[in-house]
Amino acid sequence: MKKLLIGALTFCLMNLCIFAGDVAVFQEIGFSKDGKNYIFGEYGKEDKKFFPYGEIYTVDVAKNDFVRGKVFKSKDKSFTKASKTLYEELLAKNYSELKKFEYYQPKPEDILYVMEEESKGSTEEIVFKSFEESEYTYRIKLVPTFYTGKSSFYIDVKVYDKDENLKLSYQVGTPSVKRPNVTKYKIVRIATSRDRMSIVFVVEKTIEDSNGISVRYMVETKRLDSPVDAGEKTVADNDR
Repeated sequence: MKKLLIGALTFCLMNLCIFAGDVAVFQEIGFSKDGKNYIFGEYGKEDKKFFPYGEIYTVDVAKNDFVRGKVFKSKDKSFTKASKTLYEELLAKNYSELKKFEYYQPKPEDILYVMEEESKGSTEEIVFKSFEESEYTYRIKLVPTFYTGKSSFYIDVKVYDKDENLKLSYQVGTPSVKRPNVTKYKIVRIATSRDRMSIVFVVEKTIEDSNGISVRYMVETKRLDSPVDAGEKTVADNDR
């Protein structure tokens, strides 16, 4: 019986080590008034040491990169605060800087897609109608590439009119960027600015390393020259 108990305990400890990572909580702060910037945050606990952390990122949509000086991070190694509290304090501390963007939260009609089924495959095609008038149909597919210990991806976007004519086709992302230990990507949210010129793809990424399995978030952004336009930009993410 002792051997059985010791074996069970060892098995449990091994599983704790395997799944010692953390699932971050995504926070959408919103678009700037002109739609040219997008602000988001996340909070959770880091790796095996479980340090609570909070982070806020401001993205230049056209450049698809972070705005210099507008990325804020906080970590609590004393374990005196919950990660959500840490994030809220970070948001309050930098409120005056973020308020300069006159940001607003997207309204329901600005949310193009929200992942509702956890079982939905990460590379399954996402299909939805655009905005209120449903004039266009979007077909979106995330295309990953896996290497030894690294991975990359891009998002293929095609837009069809009501007669199923292809009106727009472009890719978002930089396949040349290879992220270490990321084993899975999944689009969980797509939003647009009020002027319909900026599109943000929120991507959930699964990281598997010696610290366990963790889930973090990144964004891909696209600024159109007009509501129906093509082009390519680079990638913005919060790899750590």
